[in-house]
Amino acid sequence: MSKLIETLRNSPSRRNPPYRPLARIDEAEREELKRKIGGVEHYNGQSMRELVLAAPENVELRKAMVSSIMSAEFAGIDAFSRKVVEWQEWDVPESLILAMARQTWDEVRHAQLSKGVLESYGGVVGEYPDTLAGGQGGAGAQTQGQGQEAGGGPMRRRQANGQQVNPQAQATAQAALGEAFMRNPIASLSMTNVSLEGGALTLFKGTSEVGHKVGDDLMELCYDYNWADEVTHVSIGDYFVKQLTEGDPKKERLALMAHARHEMMRGNLSPAQTEELKAFFAEELERADEALVGDGQAATGGYR
Repeated sequence: MSKLIETLRNSPSRRNPPYRPLARIDEAEREELKRKIGGVEHYNGQSMRELVLAAPENVELRKAMVSSIMSAEFAGIDAFSRKVVEWQEWDVPESLILAMARQTWDEVRHAQLSKGVLESYGGVVGEYPDTLAGGQGGAGAQTQGQGQEAGGGPMRRRQANGQQVNPQAQATAQAALGEAFMRNPIASLSMTNVSLEGGALTLFKGTSEVGHKVGDDLMELCYDYNWADEVTHVSIGDYFVKQLTEGDPKKERLALMAHARHEMMRGNLSPAQTEELKAFFAEELERADEALVGDGQAATGGYR
């Protein structure tokens, strides 16, 4: 491992002003959000779009909506730039590294555009909390949460063979599986470029439409521009997932599992689909537990 990669992995995400995750704000900040936008539960893209449409004269709502989106753009800069460095030591095509570099620049541009829209309302970066707290900064808690969700709610206390399992050991194995997912280019592309960036298509299209409906030309044009970039990002994911899994059913299964896992976490599946996937992931996690106790490589698909 190069010194740069080692340093990067051990370095937290930084921004000026510093990240302030929504999940960690205190009671006073929650009350402030309630005063400004009606409650912390509204601080997401879908709810904020509805609030802006219902009260187009309320500039504070526009500031909150754009801030929630801009936070994800800063996290994208962090995530893709780390991939540009880390993936250079992996067995992936050079063209994929260049695609990650292109996406990093796109995210920088998106953050700049959001910052410009926010400032047009008199807002500043950091005025509202972060919906995503930067890749490395909140990765541990995020990964652990994903592992528990994918396993289907409360942690299982028995393996299929009936043996008792230490809940703490189970949580550690699930967190390791989540970390392995994100350090595998196939899983990472499936979760980020195909699923997450696919969701960004809807987000940006909807935000641009809000701008059109309320007569905010800057909002309309900036998020239409961002939407066009997301089309490319999803295409990059589709292209390289196909290239990296071609002729290998195991890797294809990993790609589908990663995509489905993320869609389930985002609540984009029907109750029946969710239950089916929970059962599937329960089996996969038990297999991962055994594999991680063994050589520690199975969940990564061979990538280190």
